[in-house]
Amino acid sequence: MRSVSVLTVLLSLLVLAAPGLRAARGQSPVESPTVLRTTIDGLLRELEAPMLADRTRAERKLLDLGPDVLPLLPAPELTPNVSVREAVRSVRVQLERRAARESALASRITLSGETTVAELLSQITKQTRNRIELSEKAHVTDKTSLVVAFDNQPFWECLDTVCERLQLRAEFNAQRTSLMLIPRTPTDPVELAVQRSGPFRLAIHSAEIRPVVGATDRRLLRIAGRIAVEPRLRPLFLHFATADIKGSVTEGKPLAPWNPVARYEHPVSDAGREVPVQFDYLLPQSSDSNDTAVPTKINLSGRIALQLAAGTERIVFDKTSQTPGASRRRGGVTVRLREVKFEPLAAAVAAPPSPIPSDSSNKPPAAVRAEIGVAVSYDTGGPAFESHRTWMFHNAVYLETEAGRRIDFTEYDTNQQADGAVAVGYRWDKLPAPATQYKFVYEAPTLILDVPLEVKLEGIKIKPHP
Repeated sequence: MRSVSVLTVLLSLLVLAAPGLRAARGQSPVESPTVLRTTIDGLLRELEAPMLADRTRAERKLLDLGPDVLPLLPAPELTPNVSVREAVRSVRVQLERRAARESALASRITLSGETTVAELLSQITKQTRNRIELSEKAHVTDKTSLVVAFDNQPFWECLDTVCERLQLRAEFNAQRTSLMLIPRTPTDPVELAVQRSGPFRLAIHSAEIRPVVGATDRRLLRIAGRIAVEPRLRPLFLHFATADIKGSVTEGKPLAPWNPVARYEHPVSDAGREVPVQFDYLLPQSSDSNDTAVPTKINLSGRIALQLAAGTERIVFDKTSQTPGASRRRGGVTVRLREVKFEPLAAAVAAPPSPIPSDSSNKPPAAVRAEIGVAVSYDTGGPAFESHRTWMFHNAVYLETEAGRRIDFTEYDTNQQADGAVAVGYRWDKLPAPATQYKFVYEAPTLILDVPLEVKLEGIKIKPHP
């Protein structure tokens, strides 16, 4: 995949600066919203200045305000002045990319004192944008109190603490895109080791010795676990090479991988935020050719890469811009309208005929059928991106009324696919007229990037071979 190394370096630098970044992102703007709006309007006027130095200074000041000002910036395509339009587009792209990269860091929680479970989960959701819910089957209630002391601590660390104290475990709910806290049971998999790295949580559930088929003098050590991702993020797929994860016994002796040249890719569907992983190693033979050295513990170290779709933005086409060829660019994604049709439905389709005569005042309301085709393209393409791009068909796409009500599409079909791009047609049936009341909204991640999961687990207990 193109630009992976650059993105990895950038993410590594951001991880080093995470505490400062998160603190800054978690604070409210020093200025009030009204003053901030006035400041931005003034800087936008400065972008029209005749002197290049003045325009450059205004652009730099907009960048210094950070990603929190993105909702207050005008859409570049709606800006009449050409120089302002290009400057706003440049500022938007840079801030959107910064926001997307920051979203790939671990979210953090600051909360202390006695609180109810309801307030605790509400605060976690508010501070991290990870929806956490309490199952009706849980033995605790919303009013159960808990004393916590979280000081800018990572999400997974805080959630593990809460689950441990309440004897619960987190299970991903795909329908609600949330983590549901449910009671622990004796049949739950035992976690032999846990690694928290950024927005990821790697839990090892088993380490077993198995025979090697066709080689009675050798044994295979299989390590299995699952990687969980913060529910606010959208993982696309995981990939690593066998050589990326090194195994060694507690005495420090390295273990040979079962398949030294293997590379693995695991696509992550929208139905979950967990990915199974497996690592296989050959156990060393002892000096006795009829015996195999059997270690009791193993260490794992290395790096796994997960590709995320980050920085989701609402891309809106209002009634003035719903024309074929109209396009919107946010971050690294461009959405272009290929066709827009709002056609009235016949009265017989809009409502069944009534055998009872009625006057014009009792006529059923007019209805329309909408067909909107879009082409969505990303700057990042390549074989790795192409092999798992079905996630692009599951972006949120809907019409929005003047009152803000969302209407999901009835059906869709794929028209064409290209490197880093797809063309999709969406249809809506029996929409209330008039057609001019609807905005077309496409929610798209603005940046596709690889985020490293650093692995360092020691002393994983190996299940004795029978």
